[in-house]
Amino acid sequence: MKNLFFLFLMIASNTLFSQNDADEKAIRNLAETISKGWSVGSGETFASAFEDHHDFIVWNGYYFKDMMVNQNAKAHTSLFEEVYKDTKLFCTVDKVKFISNDVALMHVFAAVSRDEERPENPQVLWTGIAHKKDGIWKLVSFHNLDLEVFEDDETKKNSPMPPQVMYASWYEND
Repeated sequence: MKNLFFLFLMIASNTLFSQNDADEKAIRNLAETISKGWSVGSGETFASAFEDHHDFIVWNGYYFKDMMVNQNAKAHTSLFEEVYKDTKLFCTVDKVKFISNDVALMHVFAAVSRDEERPENPQVLWTGIAHKKDGIWKLVSFHNLDLEVFEDDETKKNSPMPPQVMYASWYEND
């Protein structure tokens, strides 16, 4: 009887683990979709990672509450045609944490470059809340934070720990 229980426990945990692996991959793919959309200059591709109603907070604090996907696509298309024309977005997913079966938190380090090369340091940290609806993960909240720690030597010096330690996964993916 103990062996049967142990076998059941192993099968159940393997099924749950593989489901989380698939879900985690789908969540990580949201960052890839955003990066791809940015790098090819497609606001539509960029915005396709988001649920129709989502919150979007820009690095400078602008807060777009209940943004629609078409509004996000239009805004980013404009940015990609002007300010960020011919730029590439590099992303590293640092963390995915499941809050429940259908809600997850993700932290992503990112940087924009006009070159094909990945910048030495990340420029922003964004936090996303993803929601699984009808088997599909989409972002319902996105908060982009400017990483000022890399902007000058004094800020780096006063950091509670070396930035390369705080943002270690950025450097591991070179």
